[in-house]
Amino acid sequence: MRQPEFEAMDREELELLQLERLQSTLTRAYRQVKFYRHQFDRVGLKVDAVRNLNDMARLPFTTRQDLSENYPYGLFAVPLRDTVRIQSSPGTTEMPLVVGYTSQDVKLWLELLARLYTAAGLTREDIVQLILPGGLANWRRDLQAGAEYLGASVIPAASLNFPKELMVMRDYKTSVLVTTPPLARHLLTVMARMDLAPTELSLKKALLVAAPLPSLVRREIEEGFQIKIATAYGITEVMGPGLAFSCGADGGLHFSEDHFYPEIINPDTGLAVSAGEPGELVITTLSTTAFPLVRFRSGDRTSLIKERCPCGRTLRRLGEISGRVDAIFAVGGIKVHPDQIGALLKEAFGGHQPQYCRQVVTEEGLEVLNIAITLDEVIFSDEVKALEGWCRQARRYLQDHLGISARITLKEM
Repeated sequence: MRQPEFEAMDREELELLQLERLQSTLTRAYRQVKFYRHQFDRVGLKVDAVRNLNDMARLPFTTRQDLSENYPYGLFAVPLRDTVRIQSSPGTTEMPLVVGYTSQDVKLWLELLARLYTAAGLTREDIVQLILPGGLANWRRDLQAGAEYLGASVIPAASLNFPKELMVMRDYKTSVLVTTPPLARHLLTVMARMDLAPTELSLKKALLVAAPLPSLVRREIEEGFQIKIATAYGITEVMGPGLAFSCGADGGLHFSEDHFYPEIINPDTGLAVSAGEPGELVITTLSTTAFPLVRFRSGDRTSLIKERCPCGRTLRRLGEISGRVDAIFAVGGIKVHPDQIGALLKEAFGGHQPQYCRQVVTEEGLEVLNIAITLDEVIFSDEVKALEGWCRQARRYLQDHLGISARITLKEM
């Protein structure tokens, strides 16, 4: 373990630590963030009334819409002069997602990433290669920084084609691959095309992030590369990768409860579910200073495993991430809201909102968004070049704004 004094802490001591850090977070949020002050006052809740962890249920939720409405700095709890990093990403609302970090937050996140990598079996002797899509640029940077902080040698994510990535993997003797499940599957397809055997590689482990990993896909990747897989969970709104991580026991993802408090609620009622039951994951930050979040609704469907893990860690584990409770979907690990697709298509088609249907398909392991647009009187043109131009523009908009690959086709009404 990287930090056994926290990862294997006695549960009673951990809950006391959580309560202490929660009270500090709530006080800071109330005093420094106008949004939270209004939220708490609206429900008539005094911060000092939260005296145990069960009182969490009295606190209001924070949603992605709240983040959008407080763009860009409305949820920051420190002055900009104390913010050393301002991170922006497309988010899943009409406004970009903006998250701030103090120097203390950055140090915390590096420790959590080192914790994740240590649980995955990474050491200073490893050579780590990152192959992540451009739409996960912030995750690229964080995962690179975490491996470097631990002391490993790192090959940063680049814009190489997949045969070149595999050439680098073979020639540079990569021992740990960091990628997404869809990209790992595609790499296996390219390896077969190149007639490259796994025995020609020095690969021992892979850390797969940003997308669910069904057991059949896991087995396919492990057998194809002849390696052991570790996984991790995170969301960009709550600092990115490193919220939860797998261990050698492979019995779920240990949630970093000493810094983030997890709840599982019924997404329809907002009430806590019974122990072990699936529901929506809700997260409260306990240690972050620049961007505190209180009961943030992640939208991810999972469960909490309370039984002690054979690895010795006492941190509770997340069960399988089994999907979403909202309309958000993922393409190659990048989260997208349908409203974003509609808005970008409208922009690409000169302000006209076309009718369309969409489907995420897998081709050689890669996930692609298929969009079929219905030809109407506004879009219809006898000139094939004009129609092709609109489709190219729509594809470019989706790639530039969201970082996803899309195929645009036109169909008659």
